Amino acid sequence: MADTHRTIESGRAPLGLWWSLVAGFAAFAFDEGASYVLTQHSCSTGHFYVLHAISLISFVVALSGFFTGFSQIRLLPHEANEEGARHFDRAHFQALLGILFSLSFAVVIIAESVPKWLLSPCD
Repeated sequence: MADTHRTIESGRAPLGLWWSLVAGFAAFAFDEGASYVLTQHSCSTGHFYVLHAISLISFVVALSGFFTGFSQIRLLPHEANEEGARHFDRAHFQALLGILFSLSFAVVIIAESVPKWLLSPCD
């Protein structure tokens, strides 16, 4: 906890805050790219579970950003909020934004996995 406070006070964001911001987008990008690349393979071999596994892994990665952001908020002082100008206030805002991004991309990953369950990739 003291290391997090020293890092934030020096003007740098801890790695957990950065991960909470990029995890959702990285998971979405992985899901889009890997699903696109492996659709032809799934169609030719009949291994449709590969596309579902990609979506599940991507969803878990996006949720890891949510839980990381949530744990980073708990490490900050209780008086930190998103409207102040102190280092801790900016870190609090960054963690809230990371939570929002991660949950939003998790919902998008779920939404794009529904057609994978309902439609054949061979069409």
